[in-house]
Amino acid sequence: MKKLNGFMLASFLSAAILTGCSDNEDADAAKVPEAEQEQPAEEETVAEKKAAEPEKPVAAVHNVEEIVKEKGKYNIQQMTDQQKEELQEELEAAPEGMSGEEAYSFAVSLVAADIEEAAEKFEAIDPVITMDSSTPEDSINLPEEETVNVAILLDSSGSMAGQVSGGEKMELAKNAVQTYAADLPEGANVMLRVYGHEGTGTNTDKEMSCNSNDVVYNLGAYDEQAFSKSLDQFAPSGWTPLAGAIEAAEQDLKEQKGENVRNVIYVVSDGVETCGGDPVSAAASLTGSDIRAEVNIIGFDVDNEGQAQLEAVAKAGNGQYKSVYSESDLNEYLKQEYSRLYWEWLEWGNDRYLEILQQSNDIAGDLLRYNNEIYGKSLAENNKMHSLQYKLTEFGKFKDDEAVDQYNKLANIRHETLTQYFRQEKERKDAIRKDIYEQLDKKVKETNKEKEEDYAY
Repeated sequence: MKKLNGFMLASFLSAAILTGCSDNEDADAAKVPEAEQEQPAEEETVAEKKAAEPEKPVAAVHNVEEIVKEKGKYNIQQMTDQQKEELQEELEAAPEGMSGEEAYSFAVSLVAADIEEAAEKFEAIDPVITMDSSTPEDSINLPEEETVNVAILLDSSGSMAGQVSGGEKMELAKNAVQTYAADLPEGANVMLRVYGHEGTGTNTDKEMSCNSNDVVYNLGAYDEQAFSKSLDQFAPSGWTPLAGAIEAAEQDLKEQKGENVRNVIYVVSDGVETCGGDPVSAAASLTGSDIRAEVNIIGFDVDNEGQAQLEAVAKAGNGQYKSVYSESDLNEYLKQEYSRLYWEWLEWGNDRYLEILQQSNDIAGDLLRYNNEIYGKSLAENNKMHSLQYKLTEFGKFKDDEAVDQYNKLANIRHETLTQYFRQEKERKDAIRKDIYEQLDKKVKETNKEKEEDYAY
Protein backbone atom coordinates (compact mmCIF):
# COMPACT_ATOMS: atom_id res chain seq x y z
CA MET A 1 0.00 0.00 0.00
CA LYS A 2 1.51 3.35 -0.96
CA LYS A 3 1.91 5.68 1.99
CA LEU A 4 0.53 9.19 1.77
CA ASN A 5 1.57 12.25 3.74
CA GLY A 6 -1.36 13.24 5.86
CA PHE A 7 -2.12 15.24 8.88
CA MET A 8 -1.47 13.14 11.96
CA LEU A 9 -3.86 13.61 14.86
CA ALA A 10 -2.14 14.12 18.17
CA SER A 11 -3.47 14.58 21.64
CA PHE A 12 -1.78 16.76 24.18
CA LEU A 13 -2.12 16.71 27.96
CA SER A 14 -2.74 20.09 29.53
CA ALA A 15 -0.33 21.07 32.32
CA ALA A 16 -1.70 21.09 35.83
CA ILE A 17 -1.83 24.51 37.43
CA LEU A 18 -0.43 24.49 40.87
CA THR A 19 -1.37 27.34 43.18
CA GLY A 20 0.77 28.36 46.08
CA CYS A 21 -0.40 29.35 49.51
CA SER A 22 0.36 32.60 51.33
CA ASP A 23 2.52 32.62 54.40
CA ASN A 24 -0.55 33.28 56.55
CA GLU A 25 -2.41 30.37 55.04
CA ASP A 26 0.59 28.14 55.66
CA ALA A 27 0.67 29.27 59.27
CA ASP A 28 -3.06 28.61 59.70
CA ALA A 29 -2.66 25.24 58.09
CA ALA A 30 0.02 24.39 60.63
CA LYS A 31 -2.55 24.81 63.40
CA VAL A 32 -4.96 22.34 61.80
CA PRO A 33 -4.66 18.78 63.05
CA GLU A 34 -2.60 16.55 60.76
CA ALA A 35 -5.51 14.22 60.14
CA GLU A 36 -7.65 17.11 58.89
CA GLN A 37 -4.97 18.23 56.40
CA GLU A 38 -4.90 14.87 54.57
CA GLN A 39 -6.85 14.44 51.34
CA PRO A 40 -9.46 11.70 51.32
CA ALA A 41 -7.90 8.39 50.34
CA GLU A 42 -10.79 7.71 47.95
CA GLU A 43 -10.10 10.84 45.87
CA GLU A 44 -6.43 9.90 45.54
CA THR A 45 -7.37 6.41 44.37
CA VAL A 46 -9.65 7.77 41.63
CA ALA A 47 -6.99 10.21 40.45
CA GLU A 48 -4.40 7.47 40.35
CA LYS A 49 -6.68 5.22 38.37
CA LYS A 50 -7.44 7.96 35.86
CA ALA A 51 -3.76 8.71 35.39
CA ALA A 52 -3.03 5.05 34.94
CA GLU A 53 -5.66 4.50 32.24
CA PRO A 54 -4.08 3.94 28.77
CA GLU A 55 -4.96 6.45 26.09
CA LYS A 56 -7.41 5.09 23.56
CA PRO A 57 -6.01 5.14 20.00
CA VAL A 58 -7.31 7.91 17.80
CA ALA A 59 -8.84 6.65 14.54
CA ALA A 60 -7.17 7.75 11.30
CA VAL A 61 -8.53 10.74 9.41
CA HIS A 62 -5.99 11.79 6.75
CA ASN A 63 -3.74 8.73 6.46
CA VAL A 64 -5.10 6.42 3.75
CA GLU A 65 -2.86 3.52 4.71
CA GLU A 66 -4.17 3.54 8.26
CA ILE A 67 -7.78 4.06 7.22
CA VAL A 68 -7.57 1.02 4.96
CA LYS A 69 -6.30 -1.17 7.80
CA GLU A 70 -9.04 -0.15 10.25
CA LYS A 71 -11.92 -2.60 10.48
CA GLY A 72 -15.01 -2.10 12.60
CA LYS A 73 -16.46 -4.71 14.91
CA TYR A 74 -19.60 -4.92 12.77
CA ASN A 75 -20.01 -5.39 9.04
CA ILE A 76 -22.67 -2.77 8.46
CA GLN A 77 -23.58 -4.20 5.06
CA GLN A 78 -24.33 -7.66 6.47
CA MET A 79 -25.73 -7.20 9.97
CA THR A 80 -28.07 -9.70 11.57
CA ASP A 81 -30.89 -8.59 13.88
CA GLN A 82 -28.86 -9.79 16.85
CA GLN A 83 -25.84 -7.73 15.77
CA LYS A 84 -28.04 -4.66 15.39
CA GLU A 85 -29.23 -5.14 18.97
CA GLU A 86 -25.66 -5.58 20.16
CA LEU A 87 -24.61 -2.38 18.41
CA GLN A 88 -27.51 -0.54 20.05
CA GLU A 89 -26.38 -1.80 23.44
CA GLU A 90 -22.81 -0.65 22.85
CA LEU A 91 -24.03 2.83 21.93
CA GLU A 92 -26.13 2.99 25.08
CA ALA A 93 -23.15 1.85 27.18
CA ALA A 94 -20.76 4.38 25.62
CA PRO A 95 -19.17 6.88 28.04
CA GLU A 96 -20.88 10.22 28.43
CA GLY A 97 -19.30 13.60 27.81
CA MET A 98 -17.23 12.45 24.83
CA SER A 99 -15.40 14.96 22.67
CA GLY A 100 -15.81 14.86 18.90
CA GLU A 101 -12.50 12.98 18.49
CA GLU A 102 -13.40 10.44 21.17
CA ALA A 103 -16.84 9.77 19.72
CA TYR A 104 -15.33 9.52 16.21
CA SER A 105 -12.75 6.95 17.28
CA PHE A 106 -15.42 5.01 19.17
CA ALA A 107 -17.70 4.91 16.11
CA VAL A 108 -14.84 3.89 13.77
CA SER A 109 -14.01 0.95 16.05
CA LEU A 110 -17.59 -0.23 15.59
CA VAL A 111 -18.45 0.38 11.93
CA ALA A 112 -15.25 1.04 9.92
CA ALA A 113 -15.65 -0.60 6.50
CA ASP A 114 -13.45 -3.58 5.63
CA ILE A 115 -11.76 -2.37 2.43
CA GLU A 116 -8.24 -3.71 2.91
CA GLU A 117 -8.58 -6.58 0.41
CA ALA A 118 -10.12 -4.38 -2.29
CA ALA A 119 -7.45 -1.73 -1.69
CA GLU A 120 -4.64 -4.28 -1.99
CA LYS A 121 -6.08 -5.62 -5.24
CA PHE A 122 -6.44 -2.06 -6.56
CA GLU A 123 -2.85 -1.21 -5.66
CA ALA A 124 -1.64 -4.46 -7.27
CA ILE A 125 -3.10 -3.52 -10.65
CA ASP A 126 -0.24 -2.89 -13.10
CA PRO A 127 -1.45 -0.39 -15.73
CA VAL A 128 1.36 -1.35 -18.12
CA ILE A 129 0.23 -3.31 -21.17
CA THR A 130 2.83 -5.80 -22.38
CA MET A 131 3.28 -7.38 -25.78
CA ASP A 132 5.88 -10.15 -26.15
CA SER A 133 8.07 -8.41 -23.57
CA SER A 134 7.54 -6.43 -20.39
CA THR A 135 7.24 -2.67 -20.64
CA PRO A 136 8.50 -0.40 -17.83
CA GLU A 137 6.09 2.32 -16.76
CA ASP A 138 8.46 5.26 -17.16
CA SER A 139 10.23 4.17 -20.34
CA ILE A 140 7.97 2.42 -22.82
CA ASN A 141 9.96 -0.24 -24.63
CA LEU A 142 8.05 -1.39 -27.68
CA PRO A 143 8.50 -5.07 -28.52
CA GLU A 144 10.92 -6.21 -31.15
CA GLU A 145 9.55 -7.23 -34.49
CA GLU A 146 9.91 -10.84 -35.53
CA THR A 147 13.21 -11.68 -37.21
CA VAL A 148 12.81 -14.11 -40.10
CA ASN A 149 15.78 -16.17 -41.26
CA VAL A 150 15.35 -18.02 -44.56
CA ALA A 151 17.84 -20.83 -45.16
CA ILE A 152 17.80 -22.28 -48.69
CA LEU A 153 19.35 -25.71 -49.18
CA LEU A 154 19.87 -26.33 -52.88
CA ASP A 155 20.47 -29.80 -54.28
CA SER A 156 23.35 -29.73 -56.76
CA SER A 157 23.53 -33.44 -57.46
CA GLY A 158 24.02 -34.65 -61.03
CA SER A 159 20.29 -35.24 -61.62
CA MET A 160 19.64 -31.50 -61.32
CA ALA A 161 21.17 -31.17 -64.81
CA GLY A 162 18.03 -32.80 -66.22
CA GLN A 163 15.56 -30.97 -68.39
CA VAL A 164 11.97 -30.01 -67.57
CA SER A 165 9.50 -27.63 -69.18
CA GLY A 166 11.30 -24.30 -69.28
CA GLY A 167 14.90 -25.52 -69.26
CA GLU A 168 17.50 -27.18 -67.05
CA LYS A 169 16.31 -27.86 -63.50
CA MET A 170 19.37 -26.30 -61.87
CA GLU A 171 19.16 -23.09 -63.88
CA LEU A 172 15.44 -22.77 -63.21
CA ALA A 173 16.00 -23.42 -59.51
CA LYS A 174 18.76 -20.80 -59.33
CA ASN A 175 16.58 -18.19 -61.02
CA ALA A 176 13.61 -18.92 -58.78
CA VAL A 177 15.77 -18.86 -55.65
CA GLN A 178 17.31 -15.53 -56.66
CA THR A 179 13.89 -13.98 -57.30
CA TYR A 180 12.57 -15.29 -54.01
CA ALA A 181 15.55 -13.96 -52.04
CA ALA A 182 15.34 -10.57 -53.76
CA ASP A 183 11.71 -10.17 -52.78
CA LEU A 184 12.14 -11.02 -49.10
CA PRO A 185 10.91 -8.19 -46.90
CA GLU A 186 13.32 -5.71 -45.37
CA GLY A 187 14.72 -7.09 -42.14
CA ALA A 188 14.64 -10.73 -43.27
CA ASN A 189 17.90 -12.64 -43.54
CA VAL A 190 18.76 -15.22 -46.19
CA MET A 191 21.34 -17.98 -46.38
CA LEU A 192 22.24 -20.36 -49.22
CA ARG A 193 23.78 -23.79 -48.63
CA VAL A 194 24.52 -26.08 -51.57
CA TYR A 195 25.13 -29.81 -51.36
CA GLY A 196 26.29 -32.56 -53.74
CA HIS A 197 28.11 -30.06 -55.97
CA GLU A 198 31.46 -31.89 -56.11
CA GLY A 199 32.48 -35.09 -57.87
CA THR A 200 31.09 -36.74 -60.92
CA GLY A 201 28.38 -38.96 -59.52
CA THR A 202 30.52 -42.06 -59.88
CA ASN A 203 31.28 -44.47 -57.05
CA THR A 204 34.87 -43.32 -57.11
CA ASP A 205 33.83 -39.77 -56.22
CA LYS A 206 30.96 -40.71 -53.90
CA GLU A 207 32.71 -39.98 -50.61
CA MET A 208 33.94 -36.61 -51.82
CA SER A 209 30.52 -35.78 -53.24
CA CYS A 210 28.65 -36.82 -50.09
CA ASN A 211 30.92 -34.54 -48.06
CA SER A 212 30.32 -31.58 -50.37
CA ASN A 213 28.06 -29.46 -48.24
CA ASP A 214 28.90 -25.75 -48.13
CA VAL A 215 27.44 -22.35 -47.33
CA VAL A 216 27.94 -20.16 -50.38
CA TYR A 217 25.99 -17.17 -49.01
CA ASN A 218 26.23 -16.50 -45.28
CA LEU A 219 23.10 -15.65 -43.29
CA GLY A 220 22.40 -11.95 -43.62
CA ALA A 221 20.52 -9.33 -45.58
CA TYR A 222 20.06 -9.95 -49.28
CA ASP A 223 22.66 -8.38 -51.53
CA GLU A 224 21.86 -8.91 -55.19
CA GLN A 225 25.40 -8.89 -56.54
CA ALA A 226 26.84 -11.11 -53.80
CA PHE A 227 23.92 -13.55 -53.97
CA SER A 228 24.15 -13.81 -57.74
CA LYS A 229 27.89 -14.48 -57.47
CA SER A 230 27.26 -17.26 -54.93
CA LEU A 231 24.90 -19.00 -57.39
CA ASP A 232 27.65 -19.02 -60.06
CA GLN A 233 30.02 -21.04 -57.86
CA PHE A 234 28.52 -24.48 -58.52
CA ALA A 235 26.88 -26.70 -61.10
CA PRO A 236 25.03 -30.02 -60.82
CA SER A 237 27.47 -32.89 -60.56
CA GLY A 238 27.50 -35.35 -57.63
CA TRP A 239 25.47 -37.38 -55.13
CA THR A 240 22.69 -36.23 -52.75
CA PRO A 241 23.69 -35.77 -49.07
CA LEU A 242 20.28 -34.40 -48.03
CA ALA A 243 20.52 -35.48 -44.38
CA GLY A 244 23.96 -33.87 -44.10
CA ALA A 245 22.61 -30.60 -45.46
CA ILE A 246 19.78 -30.50 -42.92
CA GLU A 247 22.16 -31.39 -40.07
CA ALA A 248 24.48 -28.62 -41.20
CA ALA A 249 21.57 -26.16 -41.32
CA GLU A 250 20.85 -26.92 -37.66
CA GLN A 251 24.38 -25.82 -36.84
CA ASP A 252 24.05 -22.77 -39.09
CA LEU A 253 20.99 -21.61 -37.13
CA LYS A 254 21.93 -22.73 -33.62
CA GLU A 255 22.36 -19.12 -32.44
CA GLN A 256 19.16 -17.95 -34.12
CA LYS A 257 16.62 -18.57 -31.39
CA GLY A 258 14.26 -16.66 -29.15
CA GLU A 259 10.62 -15.59 -28.99
CA ASN A 260 10.99 -13.10 -31.82
CA VAL A 261 13.14 -15.27 -34.10
CA ARG A 262 11.68 -17.53 -36.77
CA ASN A 263 13.69 -19.81 -39.05
CA VAL A 264 12.27 -21.05 -42.35
CA ILE A 265 14.17 -23.69 -44.31
CA TYR A 266 13.50 -24.46 -47.97
CA VAL A 267 15.06 -27.60 -49.43
CA VAL A 268 15.04 -27.67 -53.23
CA SER A 269 15.74 -31.23 -54.40
CA ASP A 270 14.87 -33.52 -57.27
CA GLY A 271 15.50 -36.81 -55.51
CA VAL A 272 16.05 -38.90 -52.44
CA GLU A 273 19.03 -39.20 -50.10
CA THR A 274 21.82 -41.17 -51.87
CA CYS A 275 24.61 -40.85 -49.31
CA GLY A 276 23.25 -43.22 -46.66
CA GLY A 277 21.97 -40.49 -44.33
CA ASP A 278 18.57 -40.26 -42.63
CA PRO A 279 16.99 -36.95 -43.65
CA VAL A 280 13.78 -37.70 -41.71
CA SER A 281 15.72 -38.05 -38.45
CA ALA A 282 17.77 -34.95 -39.32
CA ALA A 283 14.58 -32.90 -39.83
CA ALA A 284 13.05 -34.24 -36.61
CA SER A 285 16.22 -33.36 -34.71
CA LEU A 286 16.14 -29.81 -36.06
CA THR A 287 12.53 -29.13 -35.11
CA GLY A 288 13.02 -30.88 -31.76
CA SER A 289 15.81 -28.50 -30.82
CA ASP A 290 15.30 -25.09 -29.22
CA ILE A 291 15.57 -23.53 -32.68
CA ARG A 292 12.18 -22.32 -33.86
CA ALA A 293 12.30 -23.76 -37.39
CA GLU A 294 10.24 -25.41 -40.08
CA VAL A 295 11.60 -27.51 -42.94
CA ASN A 296 9.77 -27.08 -46.24
CA ILE A 297 10.59 -29.34 -49.18
CA ILE A 298 10.24 -28.32 -52.80
CA GLY A 299 10.35 -31.54 -54.80
CA PHE A 300 11.50 -30.60 -58.29
CA ASP A 301 10.42 -33.23 -60.85
CA VAL A 302 10.57 -36.03 -58.27
CA ASP A 303 9.42 -39.61 -58.89
CA ASN A 304 6.98 -41.43 -56.61
CA GLU A 305 9.67 -42.97 -54.42
CA GLY A 306 11.34 -39.61 -53.98
CA GLN A 307 8.06 -37.87 -53.18
CA ALA A 308 7.32 -40.33 -50.37
CA GLN A 309 10.68 -39.71 -48.71
CA LEU A 310 10.60 -35.95 -49.15
CA GLU A 311 7.05 -35.76 -47.80
CA ALA A 312 8.23 -37.66 -44.71
CA VAL A 313 11.11 -35.20 -44.30
CA ALA A 314 8.75 -32.21 -44.49
CA LYS A 315 6.37 -33.80 -41.99
CA ALA A 316 9.19 -34.48 -39.53
CA GLY A 317 10.34 -30.89 -40.01
CA ASN A 318 6.88 -29.41 -39.25
CA GLY A 319 6.88 -27.98 -42.75
CA GLN A 320 5.22 -28.48 -46.10
CA TYR A 321 6.03 -30.59 -49.14
CA LYS A 322 5.33 -29.26 -52.59
CA SER A 323 5.92 -31.02 -55.91
CA VAL A 324 6.81 -28.84 -58.89
CA TYR A 325 7.52 -30.02 -62.40
CA SER A 326 8.27 -26.88 -64.41
CA GLU A 327 9.48 -23.30 -64.24
CA SER A 328 5.91 -22.00 -63.89
CA ASP A 329 5.16 -24.49 -61.07
CA LEU A 330 8.22 -23.41 -59.15
CA ASN A 331 7.49 -19.71 -59.49
CA GLU A 332 3.83 -20.21 -58.59
CA TYR A 333 4.78 -22.08 -55.44
CA LEU A 334 7.09 -19.30 -54.29
CA LYS A 335 4.30 -16.79 -54.94
CA GLN A 336 2.09 -18.85 -52.68
CA GLU A 337 4.77 -18.73 -50.01
CA TYR A 338 4.67 -14.95 -50.14
CA SER A 339 0.93 -15.12 -49.73
CA ARG A 340 1.27 -17.47 -46.77
CA LEU A 341 3.75 -15.21 -45.05
CA TYR A 342 1.53 -12.22 -45.74
CA TRP A 343 -1.47 -13.86 -44.06
CA GLU A 344 0.69 -14.99 -41.18
CA TRP A 345 1.77 -11.38 -40.64
CA LEU A 346 -1.86 -10.31 -40.82
CA GLU A 347 -2.74 -12.94 -38.24
CA TRP A 348 0.19 -11.75 -36.11
CA GLY A 349 -1.18 -8.22 -36.24
CA ASN A 350 -4.70 -9.32 -35.34
CA ASP A 351 -3.43 -11.46 -32.47
CA ARG A 352 -1.32 -8.63 -31.08
CA TYR A 353 -4.17 -6.15 -31.43
CA LEU A 354 -6.55 -8.47 -29.58
CA GLU A 355 -3.86 -9.14 -26.99
CA ILE A 356 -3.32 -5.48 -26.11
CA LEU A 357 -7.03 -4.70 -26.37
CA GLN A 358 -7.87 -7.51 -23.94
CA GLN A 359 -5.20 -6.34 -21.49
CA SER A 360 -6.39 -2.75 -21.76
CA ASN A 361 -10.00 -3.74 -21.11
CA ASP A 362 -9.01 -5.97 -18.19
CA ILE A 363 -6.97 -3.22 -16.55
CA ALA A 364 -9.69 -0.62 -17.03
CA GLY A 365 -12.33 -3.04 -15.71
CA ASP A 366 -10.31 -3.95 -12.62
CA LEU A 367 -9.59 -0.31 -11.81
CA LEU A 368 -13.26 0.57 -12.11
CA ARG A 369 -14.46 -2.46 -10.15
CA TYR A 370 -12.18 -2.06 -7.14
CA ASN A 371 -12.51 1.71 -7.06
CA ASN A 372 -16.30 1.37 -7.06
CA GLU A 373 -16.13 -1.26 -4.32
CA ILE A 374 -13.97 0.96 -2.14
CA TYR A 375 -16.16 4.01 -2.77
CA GLY A 376 -19.35 2.06 -2.07
CA LYS A 377 -18.07 0.68 1.22
CA SER A 378 -16.69 4.06 2.28
CA LEU A 379 -20.00 5.74 1.47
CA ALA A 380 -21.94 3.13 3.46
CA GLU A 381 -19.54 3.64 6.36
CA ASN A 382 -19.97 7.42 6.18
CA ASN A 383 -23.75 7.11 6.21
CA LYS A 384 -23.56 4.77 9.19
CA MET A 385 -21.22 7.13 11.02
CA HIS A 386 -23.82 9.89 10.70
CA SER A 387 -26.54 7.50 11.78
CA LEU A 388 -24.52 6.69 14.90
CA GLN A 389 -24.13 10.39 15.59
CA TYR A 390 -27.90 10.73 15.93
CA LYS A 391 -28.01 7.75 18.29
CA LEU A 392 -25.14 9.04 20.41
CA THR A 393 -26.78 12.45 20.57
CA GLU A 394 -30.07 10.83 21.57
CA PHE A 395 -28.32 8.96 24.38
CA GLY A 396 -26.56 12.13 25.57
CA LYS A 397 -23.04 10.87 24.88
CA PHE A 398 -21.55 14.08 23.42
CA LYS A 399 -19.98 16.69 25.63
CA ASP A 400 -21.63 19.53 23.72
CA ASP A 401 -22.81 20.67 20.29
CA GLU A 402 -19.27 21.54 19.29
CA ALA A 403 -18.30 17.90 19.85
CA VAL A 404 -21.14 16.81 17.54
CA ASP A 405 -19.92 19.16 14.80
CA GLN A 406 -16.35 17.93 15.19
CA TYR A 407 -17.50 14.30 14.97
CA ASN A 408 -19.37 14.95 11.70
CA LYS A 409 -16.43 16.87 10.27
CA LEU A 410 -13.99 14.04 10.99
CA ALA A 411 -16.33 11.43 9.50
CA ASN A 412 -16.67 13.45 6.28
CA ILE A 413 -12.92 14.09 6.00
CA ARG A 414 -12.30 10.36 6.41
CA HIS A 415 -14.65 9.53 3.52
CA GLU A 416 -13.27 12.29 1.29
CA THR A 417 -9.64 11.35 1.99
CA LEU A 418 -10.23 7.75 1.00
CA THR A 419 -12.32 8.33 -2.10
CA GLN A 420 -10.14 11.16 -3.40
CA TYR A 421 -6.97 9.08 -3.15
CA PHE A 422 -8.36 6.08 -5.01
CA ARG A 423 -10.05 8.28 -7.61
CA GLN A 424 -6.76 10.04 -8.34
CA GLU A 425 -4.88 6.73 -8.45
CA LYS A 426 -7.46 5.34 -10.85
CA GLU A 427 -7.04 8.35 -13.14
CA ARG A 428 -3.23 8.08 -12.97
CA LYS A 429 -3.15 4.37 -13.79
CA ASP A 430 -5.79 4.77 -16.46
CA ALA A 431 -3.72 7.47 -18.16
CA ILE A 432 -0.70 5.14 -18.27
CA ARG A 433 -2.87 2.35 -19.68
CA LYS A 434 -4.32 4.55 -22.42
CA ASP A 435 -0.94 5.96 -23.42
CA ILE A 436 0.73 2.55 -23.78
CA TYR A 437 -2.30 1.08 -25.54
CA GLU A 438 -2.27 3.88 -28.13
CA GLN A 439 1.46 3.45 -28.76
CA LEU A 440 1.27 -0.33 -29.11
CA ASP A 441 -1.84 -0.12 -31.27
CA LYS A 442 -0.07 2.33 -33.55
CA LYS A 443 3.02 0.09 -33.68
CA VAL A 444 0.99 -3.00 -34.62
CA LYS A 445 -0.86 -1.15 -37.38
CA GLU A 446 2.33 0.36 -38.78
CA THR A 447 4.08 -3.03 -38.76
CA ASN A 448 1.14 -4.69 -40.47
CA LYS A 449 1.10 -2.02 -43.13
CA GLU A 450 4.82 -2.41 -43.73
CA LYS A 451 4.48 -6.17 -44.08
CA GLU A 452 1.56 -5.82 -46.48
CA GLU A 453 3.81 -3.72 -48.70
CA ASP A 454 6.78 -6.07 -48.27
CA TYR A 455 4.79 -9.12 -49.29
CA ALA A 456 2.90 -7.53 -52.15
CA TYR A 457 3.76 -9.61 -55.19
